[in-house]
Amino acid sequence: MKRLLRNLTLVTTLFSAATLLADDAELLAGKWSVKKVNEQGEAFTQTIEVKKDKFVFEILGADGQPALHAEGDLKLEKLGPFKSAHFSHIRAGIAGSDLQDVDEERVSVYMLDGDTWLVASNKAKASAQSASGGALVIDNVEMANTPQGSTWFVCFEAKVGDVTRRFYVENKPYEKNQVTIPVALELPKVAAGQKCAFKLQLDDVDGDACSDEPDNKSTGEFTVSAKGSQSFKPEDNWRYTIHWHLK
Repeated sequence: MKRLLRNLTLVTTLFSAATLLADDAELLAGKWSVKKVNEQGEAFTQTIEVKKDKFVFEILGADGQPALHAEGDLKLEKLGPFKSAHFSHIRAGIAGSDLQDVDEERVSVYMLDGDTWLVASNKAKASAQSASGGALVIDNVEMANTPQGSTWFVCFEAKVGDVTRRFYVENKPYEKNQVTIPVALELPKVAAGQKCAFKLQLDDVDGDACSDEPDNKSTGEFTVSAKGSQSFKPEDNWRYTIHWHLK
């Protein structure tokens, strides 16, 4: 158990970065990981999953087998001008089913930089990348045909998990067919393989495009990939293609 405690003392400098300020909570909640090499040249992976005021931390060997599992409480505090993480009520073991109380609490400071966080303590510093991916960017909607006869307005909404983004430009009309609409919607922390649900609405009255009763409404979803597109045909005279990429 003493060796386990020494390992936990070292790795807490990684997962302390997951402690959240109110503005950081939405960005950092989820699973994060970092790949490292120990003093013997052996590769291993550290992961942490943050859910509200709880954390679950794991070390996995090169073969993917667990070498350490730790979990406990997180509390956000301020140390002067710094953001700090207070880890308490820690329980640890080789696996999640065999945990023992750890008579130790840890406090570290951290800095968030996009999809990377940097953590520093009096022993070490480390950075990690989000295991949940980068940002999904929906580049454009290519409208091949529309059911609208002349001038029309568009409202496009995309959702992944609990995050929703909407494209709508007031007083921006489009005409007839063969139109590419640069929506440029960005949804954070999306990984390849996740589902993106969307809603596309058209109306010849500007203020009705995002209403509950537009002239035309299409809903669907696509599976996120590094870069891709998918075509949809909700009506005989309506066909469009959504283009996206991960960054």
